[in-house]
Amino acid sequence: MKNLIKYSSLVLLTFTLFLSSCKKTEDTVTPTTPAAKTGIVTCKINGTAWESDARTQNTFFIDTIVPSVSASVDGDTLSFLAFRTRTGDSSGLLMNVLLTPARVGTYTMTTSDYNIYYVPSTNLMALFTTLFSYTATSSMTITKFDKANHKISGTFNTTMTPSASGTTYTVTDGAFTDVYLD
Repeated sequence: MKNLIKYSSLVLLTFTLFLSSCKKTEDTVTPTTPAAKTGIVTCKINGTAWESDARTQNTFFIDTIVPSVSASVDGDTLSFLAFRTRTGDSSGLLMNVLLTPARVGTYTMTTSDYNIYYVPSTNLMALFTTLFSYTATSSMTITKFDKANHKISGTFNTTMTPSASGTTYTVTDGAFTDVYLD
């Protein structure tokens, strides 16, 4: 029995010395760029992350049920809707952009007909008070306009102030990737 304890202690001591003499190698972490989320709209509103629901989720908007993300072109006008309907947050982004025939490019907007609007509530009264009296400056860069596969991608930002509330909304880091184009 004494020999068993002696040999066990020797094995344990040898194992401990072996482990302590091993040089620890540092794990290298290669930074990666997060993959773009397809089919949704992301941005920061007054510095807080905002993400739309997926297109497959429907939203009730102005007496109609619409997909949470919807983009379409009529003539040269791009109309884009993105909604977020979560407990305590039913908000949206409405975008109207007058496109050039090339479609891909950067667009700057300051008029009431073509602009990017943040709507802090999809409540009909909030929508009217936000959209009918405001000042805004917006830009959108369309990086992909794939008519054959019905996909559009790009970035956007806006700063707007509805006159009714006086609250300024600053939308930064806006992005959409491969949103279905009706």
